[in-house]
Amino acid sequence: MISYAVKRLLRSFGLFAALFLGVMLATTFFAGINIGADTTAKATLLQQLNHIPIDITVYSSSTLKSNKWKEAAQAVGQVEGIVKVEVVSRATLLDVVGENYTVVMVSAISDTSKVYDGLNVVNAGKNLLGVNETYVWVGSKAANKVALNDTITLNFTYYSHRDPQPGEKSLGVSLKIVGFVELDDKAYSIATGIMETPAIMVVVPEQKPAVFYGDLLLIASWEKTFARILDSIPEDASVTISTQILAYIDRDKLINPWDIPSSMEAVAGITRQVSNAVAHLDMYANNNLGTVLMIYQFTSAAMRFAFIIAAIPVFFVAWYVGTTVSEVSYNLRRREIGLLLTKGFSNSQIFRLFLSESIMIGILGGLAGVGLGFLLGPLFVGKNMGLEQITPVLSTEVIVITMIFGLALTLLSTFRPSRRAAKLPVVEALREYTYIEEVKPHKQRLPWIAFSLGLYKIVMFLLGISSLQSIFRQPPFTNIFLLILLGIWIIIDIALIYIGPLLFFWGFTKIFIRDSMKFQGLVARAAKFLGDLGTLATKNVQRNPVRAASIAFLVALIVSYSFQTIGGVVNSQDYNVRRIKAEVGADINVQLAPSANITEVLEAMEGMTGKASTTVQYFLSGSFPGESYTQQITAIDPETWLATAYYEEDWFSGRSAAEALQIMKTNSQTIILEQNVASRLKKKVGDTVTVNIGYSTLILEVVGLFGRELPQEYTWQSFQSFISVKLYESLNLDWQSPKAAVLVKLKPESDGKVVASEIRKINGVSSVRSVAEELEKLESNLLLVGPIHIQKLGVVFSILASSVAVGLATLVSLQERKREASIMWARGLSFKQLLIMLLTENLAVVAFAVFLGVVVGIIVVHGNVAASNAALVYTLVKYRMVFPPDAVILLVSCLLLIFASTVLPTVLLTKRYISKVERIVRL
Repeated sequence: MISYAVKRLLRSFGLFAALFLGVMLATTFFAGINIGADTTAKATLLQQLNHIPIDITVYSSSTLKSNKWKEAAQAVGQVEGIVKVEVVSRATLLDVVGENYTVVMVSAISDTSKVYDGLNVVNAGKNLLGVNETYVWVGSKAANKVALNDTITLNFTYYSHRDPQPGEKSLGVSLKIVGFVELDDKAYSIATGIMETPAIMVVVPEQKPAVFYGDLLLIASWEKTFARILDSIPEDASVTISTQILAYIDRDKLINPWDIPSSMEAVAGITRQVSNAVAHLDMYANNNLGTVLMIYQFTSAAMRFAFIIAAIPVFFVAWYVGTTVSEVSYNLRRREIGLLLTKGFSNSQIFRLFLSESIMIGILGGLAGVGLGFLLGPLFVGKNMGLEQITPVLSTEVIVITMIFGLALTLLSTFRPSRRAAKLPVVEALREYTYIEEVKPHKQRLPWIAFSLGLYKIVMFLLGISSLQSIFRQPPFTNIFLLILLGIWIIIDIALIYIGPLLFFWGFTKIFIRDSMKFQGLVARAAKFLGDLGTLATKNVQRNPVRAASIAFLVALIVSYSFQTIGGVVNSQDYNVRRIKAEVGADINVQLAPSANITEVLEAMEGMTGKASTTVQYFLSGSFPGESYTQQITAIDPETWLATAYYEEDWFSGRSAAEALQIMKTNSQTIILEQNVASRLKKKVGDTVTVNIGYSTLILEVVGLFGRELPQEYTWQSFQSFISVKLYESLNLDWQSPKAAVLVKLKPESDGKVVASEIRKINGVSSVRSVAEELEKLESNLLLVGPIHIQKLGVVFSILASSVAVGLATLVSLQERKREASIMWARGLSFKQLLIMLLTENLAVVAFAVFLGVVVGIIVVHGNVAASNAALVYTLVKYRMVFPPDAVILLVSCLLLIFASTVLPTVLLTKRYISKVERIVRL
């Protein structure tokens, strides 16, 4: 039996090609998402480790002499697994540099420190540090206030408890500047001691690991300068100098991404040995890699789980495609089944024969899927995730689970069709090219239930209601029986959010295509313009309603899924971009320190390339009569705010933003009032309102409203009101210290990250938020971006799988009508007429299913947008339904592929039939 199955598979592979392609596509997708998950997780681990440059740190809570630190460093270096050791001391001081007080950080590094690997001396400085010599980091804010060969005097203060003169004492040290240096990320992190906090599944952009908040960073020699300072301070003193021993392990040898528990134990074991080696010196060791490795232990599994959840619809499609093509392929083997039965094969033997073939197809498809999944690995990693340079990782685990998945999918797809085919009576089996119809009378109840539930959910989506929970925030009645029924229905309603469209398509195709002549009548009326050709074209649909219903269900489901997925992805991306812009306020938001000179800051920005415009705004608090809480009031410049700040027109009501600000330009005694405050005070545009800001009581004209209506339970929250800067300058604020911010709009071609980096160097700048940086950070979150990327790929693979099914159904339909088509051509039909007839009968179902899928998909997207907005309360930005050009191109390409899977086989086989008949005629 096995030998027969192998021979049949080798000699007639065309019969199994569709099933093989379906399994191969599904296993390719399955292998790809697992390879992508593993590769992404490994890349994340490596990047997180790169941002933790120090493996083990040795501390001490005591003030120790330099000889003890040297002794400890020597002991740590002898621990097996430690490849490098260095000592570093750091101190942060407040000293006068030039004429200003400056926050200075001094980092004293060993002569063999890893800092030197990423240190580059500029401006003709010395390459080696001597006694009482220092480098200045060129990225320091106050670097331009010192020069080469300048001397900086630092005062190290400590508190001595030793008699007879306890108290605070000072130790002065003069350091000569012998060079300015650039530091790479790792050198910067080691020198400052600032390391990134490990983040779950976030690829950190290539920039400085953290912000240095001091004004001047100095780098001195530990052996030549700082060792003497430590020796000059009593051991019982309290000092602000922090000294550490930095130990490095062989990461390539000890850390295995595929065996994290052993890696964690290896690093922890070395840390324990280091602690034991320095314990007698009152020191202890800290493992800096433990948290990163522990997070990674769950990261890979979490990423794989998220990917597979996002791909569940694709697996369902793969199963349904496999079932459909199995039904069709077994139908083509009816005569073979009949001959086997006449030769003495039992039904169980034929069934086992089919299962043997399925197992071989599953193995071959699984192997091909593993190979293609590995080759297509970069697609599953994704360029937008910042990992396009990472080599895909194929583990033994992925190979095994992919093969199991391929076998399971094949058996699930073929089990029922093969069992049905094996039970065919001999007489029925010998009838060639007769589609296997249901022998049992169809029960109408189940399709009608599915159709009703699906239709209910689609109507809810059309009305913008995602679930009943958004309507019934509180129970509408108190009857316990009704409450139980409502609770059950709410659970069903939530489930219908995900399966409602599927039930609708299944019920619709069963009722109106398979078990009714209404669809066939519709096709006949639509084909009337073709005359007799149209009549002939509709016969195939009438002959095979079961096949037509299956194809219609599959195509409609895939098209709807494509629109839902792509629509959901682009709508979320659009919302996130607009939300970040609204939170930042413009392309760049610059928060100023209280002591900052705004004029100087603006002058420093004036010459920056890439800047289009700027505006200043001040944040105040004010109160309105009858309001329990103070409200935020923002003073803006009506001349420049509109051209610089980010806003959306529907945030303003009563008047447009341009009209309201135009009035504010000419009349400073005006206010754009917050929407909810106006609602509670019964104010509208044109009314006056009393506002208390500091010691100033103002009566202002309302020239516009800002914000959105909030539910009553959110009365303590509100958006902001706006007044003009001219009015702000005349206020008596008394105790209020308004915060100032500068909004910056960039030119279209500008790099927001570069401009933000330049602005951070300006004196008086407290913090900077950039839309470009925050978007990059959001897009680096792989737990968010990864499933979205998989969903996009899922659309493509689903379309390919459905195209295989549609193409096979078309081939079988044409194969069944081969003799009929040949006779019609022989009796006078031209190639064009024959092609039109065959295309009409095959495209009718596909075109109708595509139309149905597009309509339902758009309705579901609309409903999801409305539901998402209903869940948003305190926010200005709302979701909206958008289909940008790239999304439209992807969707149109998918639809064209579905139609091509019908048109191309029809054209090619029609030519083939005519060529055969012509050859026969010539003979």
